Amino acid sequence: MPIKPENAARYPVDWKQIRDRAVARAGNRCQECGVFNHAWGWRDRAGVFNEVSKRTMRDTWPRDERFSRKPPFEIRTVDGVLKVIEIVLTVAHLDHTPENCAEENLRALCQRCHLAYDLPHHLQTAYATRRAGKAVADLFDAEHFA
Repeated sequence: MPIKPENAARYPVDWKQIRDRAVARAGNRCQECGVFNHAWGWRDRAGVFNEVSKRTMRDTWPRDERFSRKPPFEIRTVDGVLKVIEIVLTVAHLDHTPENCAEENLRALCQRCHLAYDLPHHLQTAYATRRAGKAVADLFDAEHFA
């Protein structure tokens, strides 16, 4: 996942090397669903990733476009139109603390699995943000009644 600018200072200066080691430890695969980093394909309704085969590329794309396209894009098949994506592995902090870069706290995940892992945390922080925005003054503060 992209690092938000307001959190950039919380990551160590060697984050890229730490991230690369975590992905290498995972065998360049998502540690949840097993999909390979930089694989091209689509997810079906059940969320299962289907890699684009060389045969699909050969049979579907004109020769001059086979390797010039970059995901996301759509391909037409006998079953309909598929949106082809590229899997990009991210590194999740299991405790949601960017400063904690211990190996056991890091997990290489595809974006889908990372978002699913972070969902409870995102819901909690979104609720806190909304609540903080609403609580701007004390309901019975005397200065507001003057």
